[in-house]
Amino acid sequence: MVRRTLATVVALLAISIAPLASAIDSASIVRGGRLYDNWSLESKGRSPNHPNPAFKIRQAPVATTDSWRCVECHGWDYKGDHGIKGINGRQKTDPTAVAALLKDANHGYAELLSEGDRLDLANFVVSGQADMRKLFELAGQTKPASASSDKVYATVCANCHGLDGARLRQIPPLGDSARQRPYEVLHVALNGHPGGNMPALRTLGEETVAKMLAYLQTLPSINLAASIANGGRLYDDWQVHTGGQRQALPHPAYPPNAYYASAAAETWRCKECHGWDYKGNQGQYASGNHATGIKGIRAMAGADPAKIMAVLRSNMHLFGAVLKHRDLQDLANFVSHGQIDMDSLIDARTGRSRGDATRGAAHYRTMCAGCHGLEGGFVAKRHAGRVTREDPWHSAHNMLNGHPDDTMPALREVDPKVISDILAHMQTLQERR
Repeated sequence: MVRRTLATVVALLAISIAPLASAIDSASIVRGGRLYDNWSLESKGRSPNHPNPAFKIRQAPVATTDSWRCVECHGWDYKGDHGIKGINGRQKTDPTAVAALLKDANHGYAELLSEGDRLDLANFVVSGQADMRKLFELAGQTKPASASSDKVYATVCANCHGLDGARLRQIPPLGDSARQRPYEVLHVALNGHPGGNMPALRTLGEETVAKMLAYLQTLPSINLAASIANGGRLYDDWQVHTGGQRQALPHPAYPPNAYYASAAAETWRCKECHGWDYKGNQGQYASGNHATGIKGIRAMAGADPAKIMAVLRSNMHLFGAVLKHRDLQDLANFVSHGQIDMDSLIDARTGRSRGDATRGAAHYRTMCAGCHGLEGGFVAKRHAGRVTREDPWHSAHNMLNGHPDDTMPALREVDPKVISDILAHMQTLQERR
């Protein structure tokens, strides 16, 4: 009787432990998926400052730190990238053998990942890979509304991402990501973000995640006009506009001989180096900006915003460390699509507006006086007429894009002649003594 009772207890324990073991395995798989995405973020480790050995041979155009991410070699569909073989051939193999491979000279993770990290990553490789192309095809055949994916998204995802998928400025809008990088979105949906607290949707099933992708692809794209105007405000003073910490040290690229004319935080403003007319700050403005000798951004007009973002993240600019992804995207969109030819509005030699002050008076009274006052003495720290006479390029930029961290509307969609006319009228406004 005792033996039978003991056997029964052991059997019951085995039944109760089985689901727990399964849950641990699933947790290991999804964590391995996050390590595959970006192990340094997930494990809070640091990538080496030299390229991954696999990239030394192939000279792939990948940033040094990114070259150590598994996904850079093996792809979001797990079939390989940059001419490197994928991991799909390792499915349903021995995870301990895969974990051992991660320590070899070709991978070099012996000292970078703990034994637990390597096992989680191996469990993902062996048991966690999804057939991305099959899921993508399924998403294309799915009608999102009928699949109730909108309800799943609204209850599981929208609290962080917003109903339109654009709330988080650290990442692109979900609609754009789902359309442009579907395999990556599927991987992240199944496993979560590295180093984040996003729930892994693997528990819901791969088919549900595929239907979710179909729904995400219906979400709106970034509003380009709003992005450009926001980028213009960031160009003016991103520290004020984002509420970020004012920089205590001058920007490393700012010329030392010009630093005495500016506070440290001012040297981090884009306009400080590249000017309000976007031609570079040569000290020609009466407002006191000191000459830096740095060329402007006019040559970047029309360039690929992705390439401009890469420039902003470079060691020359260092904005990747202080601005979120969407801020960089907005700033790049402004540089590419938002610059105007200031010479068409303002005489570069005299600083006088090319507009008609009489016509501008009517426009000013209807569009601007409500905040700035009929005589330009409200709101601004300095009188609007004085500012516009001393630095009309600055005024034109703010009229087109608005002030940083302010409710002033951006008049970018207004006829440029109207802008020039308003500038002409504002230059006639006088301060009362």
